[in-house]
Amino acid sequence: MLVFLVAFIVSYMGSIPPGTINISTMQLAIQGKRRAAVFLSLAASLVEFIYAGITVRFQLILSESDWFTDHFYIITAIPMVVLGVANLWTSSDSKSFLTKVKATGRSGFKRGLVLGLLNPLTLPYWLTVTAYLQTHKLISLDGALFWYYLIGISVGTFLLLITIILLGKKFSNIADNQFLVHRLPGLIFIGLGTYNIIIWLSL
Repeated sequence: MLVFLVAFIVSYMGSIPPGTINISTMQLAIQGKRRAAVFLSLAASLVEFIYAGITVRFQLILSESDWFTDHFYIITAIPMVVLGVANLWTSSDSKSFLTKVKATGRSGFKRGLVLGLLNPLTLPYWLTVTAYLQTHKLISLDGALFWYYLIGISVGTFLLLITIILLGKKFSNIADNQFLVHRLPGLIFIGLGTYNIIIWLSL
């Protein structure tokens, strides 16, 4: 349950920054196409399950390497700082997303699959986050816990998208809040990365 909850929280919070998936979900909800929005959310969550599974399995293989284990802290610190800086420099506008996302004849599920597959940024995100959680022994992914972790990730993504459907236009106000969706996560990532660097230097 702990592994599931940690994965759920990290996934839910990590899905808040506006992107084509959550903005497309919001657009369908605003247009009154909630059924299509739900199926889009389901498809995107399934793709997230697959991407996260590949990434986490790769990270577990790396963790078996002595070199990787010896440099675990610095290896996880650098991507976190980079992600943090990238968030600080990123700006977004939900209105600009809405003008770019065109309605198509695809079903919501097919659209979710396409958008999910075209969102490979989840790979470095889950590689970094998973490595950090394991570094600080916040989770264990032995045996069935691996699957609980992936399920938590998928459920977190799905429920965030369902939240967007329920919020509708209100989500655009959140998406346009640069501090909430970019600056704050950026500062958190930089803080966590810096903490890892301090630990690495003290070893």
